[in-house]
Amino acid sequence: MHYEGEMLKKQRKGGQLKKYWFVLLGKELYSYKTQSDLKHKDMKSLTSVYLKDKLEEEKDGEMTLYPFMLIFPNKRRIYYLSSAEEKKKWVDVIKKAIGYANLHDFYSLQSNLGKGKYGLVKLGKHKVTG
Repeated sequence: MHYEGEMLKKQRKGGQLKKYWFVLLGKELYSYKTQSDLKHKDMKSLTSVYLKDKLEEEKDGEMTLYPFMLIFPNKRRIYYLSSAEEKKKWVDVIKKAIGYANLHDFYSLQSNLGKGKYGLVKLGKHKVTG
């Protein structure tokens, strides 16, 4: 798995957004200050990481940003893209790299069957793929 491109990342909680060049190689996400840098600034292993989609945000009333969150075992990081298309590409390649699967990818939830000990029970229908 290899994918690369520019993303924005917050410096600290409530901090400024800064552009970095990111490279996904297998299950490792490298960040560089610029695309031409030879030495990476940071590397994050995507092993045991969860991906959470976030709603688009407006920044300073000027531009719309398209964020997603990576939840690591001991921290969370939000990454921002300037277009919905670029966000979709990054989310798709990261899902593939981490082996992400979602119940809704395989089943369509239909009518309510009742209430169970842990919540609402729904009838699920297996989706036909391929």
